Amino acid sequence: MKIFIVGGGEIGSALAGQLSRDGYELTVIDRNPDIVKSLSNSLDIICFEGNGASYATLQELSAGKADIWIAVTESDELNILSCMTAHMLGAKHTIARIRDVDYARQNRFYKDKLGLSMIINPELATAMEIGRLLRFPLATRVEVFANGRAELVQISVRDESPLIGKSLITMNQNMGINLLICAIVRNGEAFVPKGDTVICKDDILYMTGAAEEFRKSFKKLKLPVKPLQSVMIAGGGRISYYLAEQILHQGAKVTLLEKNKAVAREISEAIEGINVVCYDALAYFDSMSQTDIDRTDAFITITDNDEYNLIAAMYGESQGISKVISRINAKSRLKVLSPDSKICTISREDVAADRILGYTRSLLNAEDNDAVESLYRLMDGKIEFIEFKVDEKDSKLNIPLKDLKMKQNMLIGCIIRDYKTIIPRGDDVIKSGDTVLVAVINRQIARLEDIFAS
Repeated sequence: MKIFIVGGGEIGSALAGQLSRDGYELTVIDRNPDIVKSLSNSLDIICFEGNGASYATLQELSAGKADIWIAVTESDELNILSCMTAHMLGAKHTIARIRDVDYARQNRFYKDKLGLSMIINPELATAMEIGRLLRFPLATRVEVFANGRAELVQISVRDESPLIGKSLITMNQNMGINLLICAIVRNGEAFVPKGDTVICKDDILYMTGAAEEFRKSFKKLKLPVKPLQSVMIAGGGRISYYLAEQILHQGAKVTLLEKNKAVAREISEAIEGINVVCYDALAYFDSMSQTDIDRTDAFITITDNDEYNLIAAMYGESQGISKVISRINAKSRLKVLSPDSKICTISREDVAADRILGYTRSLLNAEDNDAVESLYRLMDGKIEFIEFKVDEKDSKLNIPLKDLKMKQNMLIGCIIRDYKTIIPRGDDVIKSGDTVLVAVINRQIARLEDIFAS
């Protein structure tokens, strides 16, 4: 498989690192000689200094033989031109990073007329991920699959959690929980749990189920599910714009804090119903009454300054706000957070890289484009959740799962059939037309049948 990446910045380098570890033939193109030198020295890949949108450059690099062409420079126009040129030369699939709001609204045109396979807007993708996190106070990650009919929720088990000491079989049979805990990370090691597995403090749980079942099941487990009523956002950039629109659409109140008057005025005029305050977030906290703080359900810090975001987030956590999310790009700065901190951190670059990587892997893994619908990588790739579309050619159809032997550290998380989400039990079967979510730990698979022992 030949993959080309145009742009060796944070997104490009993250993609290059993971794809090179996966063993694909990889070429990175960038105009900056320092970036080219750094990637060449740190990764076993081909690095080329040049213009990734130049017809001559693409011809020289045989872009027409690319299985996947990815353009993730800072320039939307260069990314579009690069992908369009590569597509015209014969590249099979093209992926472009497009950030501009006007361009992003023309997704269908770029896909239909210019041959783009995927368009990624990092700010919109980040806002959507934050929006999903806000639905559950305990969630540290939420992914959707099967067109939103099912979800994957990651939660951390804290000191006060009512889950501590409960076995999975107790939760499912005695409490009637219609969710499946399909992976647990304990002391840095991931594993597929069994029925007698007991949940411990500091476990990280990955739960799958129907979207509407999470709130019901969390209530039975006595986990917090309070709906959002008031959200405060620090920073007025594009992520804030997309996020505020989402939250307001859900009926919650949004207060946005932005020190720059021009930016504050612009976002106030652009979004109807938002409360924009031209003020520093830390200073604004000091002006708030305790009642106002208590009524704030979530605080999100998404300015362009990592250090400020972390400090403001820690201050918000100290004030007792139940859901605090901070944007941070440098992973090294996470070390300042204590192990007991409840602050969720999110990186625009990591979100974009994960989305592109998942789409790329789904294309590369599938024998045809419909076999793998989507792929989610967690814990730096230790855990993968893969969404398969089942057809009549798949083996193991219409056989009770209890009669099928699965390989170690693999599990079927859920089955979607005719708009119904099924938590798989022993008597359930896989049928043609189903969508199946599979959890895989420390391995890679290309087909649904790869999870079964021969």
